[in-house]
Amino acid sequence: MTFSAEFDVRFGEIDQAGVVYYPRFFHYFHQAFEEWFGRALGVPYPDLVLKERVGYPSVRVETEFLKPLRYGDRIRVDLELLDVGRTSITVGYTIVRLADGEVSARATIKNVAIDDTFKPVPISDAWRARFERFRKS
Repeated sequence: MTFSAEFDVRFGEIDQAGVVYYPRFFHYFHQAFEEWFGRALGVPYPDLVLKERVGYPSVRVETEFLKPLRYGDRIRVDLELLDVGRTSITVGYTIVRLADGEVSARATIKNVAIDDTFKPVPISDAWRARFERFRKS
């Protein structure tokens, strides 16, 4: 199952060439990741970190930049869960420019479950069940 979140490209996200500065794509990926937790998995990401004392920092990122984005573009970030490991999840992202349907970027990001001492922790059965609903078939 795919989860999608839409965003507008803001002025502060572009560089002097008038296109989105590449590190900002990682911000879009993480915004979608946080939206996924809150809207689809039922726990806002800050609650996960502050109340459940578990975070999912990115530990591996592979990205392909295909088309530029500009100020004012409306984008959709599609998120698919690719894998659930013992202590990690791997998520695939696609950024689509809505005006023309062009794919702007793709990424695969591995996130490891950690506790507040920054040590990896096993993904609980309850969270594994939530994640599995979004695993790509």
